[in-house]
Amino acid sequence: MAASAPSLRRKCLSTYINVIEDDEGTSKRCEAFCPKTVYEQVCEEPVAPNRGINFPSLVDLRQVTILPKAEWQRIEDVVSGVDCEAEFNRAQREEREELHKRSKEVIKHWSNTIAGHRQKKLAARKIREEKEEEERVRVDIEEAKYMAQKRKQEIERAKVMYYHQTDRVKQFHSAFLLTEVMKEREAQIDLKRKKLNILKGQERVAVEEMHRMLEKGAYNEQEKMEKQMEARKGLADFHLEQIREHDNEKQQDRKENIMEGEEIKKLARLHEWERDKLEALKKQEKYNNMVSHLAHLENMNIFKTIQKQKELDKDEEIRAFVSAKQKMLKYRKKKQAEDNKQIEEHRNRMLEVLGKQLKDKIEDEDDRIKRATAEMEAKSEKEIREKEEKRMADLKSIAEHRIMMLKAKEDQEKEERIEGLEILHAKKEAYRIFGMKKAEKQQKILEECKKLQSFQIQQLAEKKARISHDRNTDLDLEKHTNALLALEEKKFQEYAKRVIDSATENGRNTYPLLKAAHCGIGGGYGPAFEGKGGIKPSYQSQDKSGVQLPKYTRGTTEQIKHLHDTGDIQWSKQALGFMW
Repeated sequence: MAASAPSLRRKCLSTYINVIEDDEGTSKRCEAFCPKTVYEQVCEEPVAPNRGINFPSLVDLRQVTILPKAEWQRIEDVVSGVDCEAEFNRAQREEREELHKRSKEVIKHWSNTIAGHRQKKLAARKIREEKEEEERVRVDIEEAKYMAQKRKQEIERAKVMYYHQTDRVKQFHSAFLLTEVMKEREAQIDLKRKKLNILKGQERVAVEEMHRMLEKGAYNEQEKMEKQMEARKGLADFHLEQIREHDNEKQQDRKENIMEGEEIKKLARLHEWERDKLEALKKQEKYNNMVSHLAHLENMNIFKTIQKQKELDKDEEIRAFVSAKQKMLKYRKKKQAEDNKQIEEHRNRMLEVLGKQLKDKIEDEDDRIKRATAEMEAKSEKEIREKEEKRMADLKSIAEHRIMMLKAKEDQEKEERIEGLEILHAKKEAYRIFGMKKAEKQQKILEECKKLQSFQIQQLAEKKARISHDRNTDLDLEKHTNALLALEEKKFQEYAKRVIDSATENGRNTYPLLKAAHCGIGGGYGPAFEGKGGIKPSYQSQDKSGVQLPKYTRGTTEQIKHLHDTGDIQWSKQALGFMW
């Protein structure tokens, strides 16, 4: 054979199927040989130097059949227990699913099918909805821009109206109205002078016409003044309503502060009550512990007294038993002595009788006397021995009973000692648990106190931080307010300058406008307070009139001050003679 030994050994590692024919050659059967056995048989067979490898007698190459791959696979499936029909059905099902997927992929983009028409309609609907959504978004954006512009205009108009409602602007407008009134009065005076001139020298028709025009103008002016009065009245009512609202808000804030103070006081009283309650509970617990301890000590004393009384009773019983035993022994000894005495007396009597009989029958009765004496002695010895044995048995029983009683007493004392030790250990354990619980309770109270302290410290820190934050917020608000007031003052001065220039061009008297446009708000003559919004206070006199004191500081005073001011206070001190 052309194959080498290693290749044959490798082949032997696989499973061999041997097809063996019967004697008649009509049927075949397959046998599987163990690869390990075949390998061992091949390895054990020696290799001839000229003939190649000798196969083992187990396998005949002429009877080996080569199977096809499909048949081999079928045989392996049968051996391994694989269900061929299930595998076949599964393969067909997978093939059908794969074919179905491929068909779906192929017809997915076809347009001449029901699904294609539906898909096309859905795509067209989606495009239409997207266009409608874009149109709605565009309309919403335009509407939002328009509404934003309208809001901006309304906000600007509201700002202008709010600015015109400020006291400073209203005061300036009042001054402007005063200039108009002064101008109107000048015009009226001029008109009156002209009227007098007309009445003196001109025609009555012109005078009547002028009179009619004046009446019409007066009526219009009166109507205008009434409208202005109504507007001022409405504005005054609005201001009064604002003042009432501010007063109500202040009253509400004051009530809230009072309620908050009451709540804080209530919480403080509740804290004091809880602390007193806790102290009372601690005292009550200490008192209860003391009472329980005293009761425990009293119970211990009672228990010791009872135990001592029990021991005394047991000792008394033992003493009574021992005394009874001793009396019994004495009685038995006495009885034994009496019996011995009676025996001795009986013996003596017998000896006397025998002596008499011996005297009577000395020769005939010697043997009988001896026998009788021996019998009597044996009988007496037997009785003595029995009594001694009985006495020894009684003594032994008494000793055994005494030992048993002593042992029972020792066992009882041992049990009582063990029980006492167990009770002592239980009490020690109870004391230890009580001390542990008490320490845990004290530790818990200490931790709660620490937590309360840390919470109070945290509250103080938070309150301090809140106060600092409020102070900083107030400072920032004041800075911001001052900046806004400065900006408002700048805008007001610009607005006042435009109005004054317009009034000057129209020939109005600008003194009220200049006075109203002066820095600071308020009607007082005092200096403007920079830190309080530029308010000018009014200083009243101390007499009954209470009129406002005049302001003697004028522009000339300021000029003289700037003229003689050195700007150095130290030089001024030296000029005045001050040395400090």
